[in-house]
Amino acid sequence: MPRPFLDRNIAMRRCLIGLLTLFALAGTAAAQTLDAVRQRQTVRCGVFGQLPGFSAQDTDGNMRGMDADFCRAIAAAVLGDRELVEFVTANSVEAGLAGLESGRVDLLSSNLTATAMRDAGRNIAPTGVLLYDGQAVLVRTDAGIANFAQLDGKRICVAAATVDASQRILRNAAGRAGITVVPVVTTQSGTALMDGFKNGSCDAVTADAAALATLRATDLPDPAGALLLSERLSREPLTPFVRGGDERWREIVSWTLHALVAAEELEISSGTLEAALGSDDSEVRFLIGLDPGLGAALGLRDTWAAEAIRQVGNYGEIFDRNLGEGSPIGLDRGLSDLWRRGGLMYPFPFR
Repeated sequence: MPRPFLDRNIAMRRCLIGLLTLFALAGTAAAQTLDAVRQRQTVRCGVFGQLPGFSAQDTDGNMRGMDADFCRAIAAAVLGDRELVEFVTANSVEAGLAGLESGRVDLLSSNLTATAMRDAGRNIAPTGVLLYDGQAVLVRTDAGIANFAQLDGKRICVAAATVDASQRILRNAAGRAGITVVPVVTTQSGTALMDGFKNGSCDAVTADAAALATLRATDLPDPAGALLLSERLSREPLTPFVRGGDERWREIVSWTLHALVAAEELEISSGTLEAALGSDDSEVRFLIGLDPGLGAALGLRDTWAAEAIRQVGNYGEIFDRNLGEGSPIGLDRGLSDLWRRGGLMYPFPFR
């Protein structure tokens, strides 16, 4: 047999062995997260921890907010108890992403946007949209500014942690509007972002709309003295992330999010779950585990979604108590409303 043919054959075998090894390692990694969570009986969840409405400690030291509640829903689905969560805070985007990639946390739910480079450029994977947001601008109510075009020449505070993206978005929006704005970089995000706005060194402040609504309600002495402009300067789908290559764990986190949204659409809440046990609707029965199958496919009990709904609530309940009408923030659902009501929340079907 000619030598070149042998060389090619050997090379092909080595390539095949390498691919099989990669697939085996990927499968092992996928199993390790779920197994590790079960072994330690805790979901390690990365959060920002300094933004009320998303994740911040209350007066008793308990982590509260939409991100925190989503972590609790994962714990309820996987471990059967919403309290089996260890919250790991990170005060910057990079620290949070690095903690996820290194294995310090199992899940990162930190009001982060899914972007092309976060998906393709790092070893992380988005799991679905928890909130549809967009960069916005907060101004003083008495400034007489009603729209973005009236910000010509104004000083606008922007957080250093997101300065590259936020400044670029602000500059692009100003260019489209034919105006010039003056970015004023603050050293930190969260409540520190509002310091320049409160002391008068900034005429306005820009960040994601939900974050601005939260800071207006919780950090300003007179929330009515600030106006959130209606324009959105960017698309910000806020997304929980898991490590890349961890397909089983990604499926669990992703389908738990779909389950919370589907429960709202199917009118199943923490208060009506017991009544739903008598339903003859096939999608309801499959979602809450009356008709088996999905739990085993995910490596969970058939009641995984029912536990998340019973212990934490459906998507609407979670939004309302943390950001919506049931909270001090009073944020409108907007694009995060159900698709049947003109929003973008559209759960994959349970069948």
